[in-house]
Amino acid sequence: MVDEDHEWRDVAAMSAKEAANLIHSDGIDILIELNGQTSGNRLDIVALRPAPIQMTYLGYPNTTGLKEVDYRITDSLADPEGTQQGFSEELLRLPDCFLCYPPPPDLPPVSPPPFVSNGVVTFGSFNYLGKITADVVRVWCRILGSVEGSRLVMKAKMFGSQDVADKWRRVFSEHRISPDRVDLLPHTKGLTDHLNTYSRVDIALDSFPYAGTTTTCEALLMGLPVVSLKCSPKGPQSHAQNVCFSLLSQVSLPDLATDSEDSYHSAAVSLANDTKRLGGLRSTLREALLGSPLCNGTRFCKQMGELCGGAWVRWCDAGVG
Repeated sequence: MVDEDHEWRDVAAMSAKEAANLIHSDGIDILIELNGQTSGNRLDIVALRPAPIQMTYLGYPNTTGLKEVDYRITDSLADPEGTQQGFSEELLRLPDCFLCYPPPPDLPPVSPPPFVSNGVVTFGSFNYLGKITADVVRVWCRILGSVEGSRLVMKAKMFGSQDVADKWRRVFSEHRISPDRVDLLPHTKGLTDHLNTYSRVDIALDSFPYAGTTTTCEALLMGLPVVSLKCSPKGPQSHAQNVCFSLLSQVSLPDLATDSEDSYHSAAVSLANDTKRLGGLRSTLREALLGSPLCNGTRFCKQMGELCGGAWVRWCDAGVG
């Protein structure tokens, strides 16, 4: 995709030096890397400082640890002022959420909440299974034990393995939750089928201390409130744990981002017992999400441009280079 202002450069097969030389020759003023310390990253390129200003964003919830990366883009809820999480970069905070979520085309309709036809409330989590710690399971089982007849739906690719599914059923049995109350669903083909699976759930339960991001957006899009556990304001902060708090705040549900296991439990149980609120959220959450800054790409691009522009002005004023 090429026009007079944009050109796509594929540097995947290039050495770090080759890619850095290309970036430098293209006259890139601000280089934003999106991987951080994840598999397949190209921080080796960034370490050669091919651009005068370098930033990290989006793909990794922590620091790169590189002195050559000047800034990390975030927001004031995911990374509040005074956070003691160690960053080698200076934090630049967008005024709204640091994320922008473009809804997929051809959205399936929002279904009625399943408690209407089932007569019981169904909790659910479609988070990556590696995020579901022993503490998460313990709290979820406590919630199931507090809401009579309630059920849990979990969806993960690994549940396509019978051995994995049987192992997780045993985990719930150890907490005195009958496997009959837990549905373990494997991967589904196609985004539409995946989103339709949310029709089986009334309330989404987030993972902690590594919160969901895409799954949170999907749940809200399909009319599901999400109960999350953010960092306590009095304790150490973690971007990975605060992300859902930032997302929920965009749809005016910050009360569902709790700050202790007890308040997480209480919020989930209270919501399950308030079927009037559940029904109302089911019918209004999609509209609230689509009308929020989280889905406003034009607004997001303007704010991102202003953020980067401010960094450029500071660099020019400093007379660096």
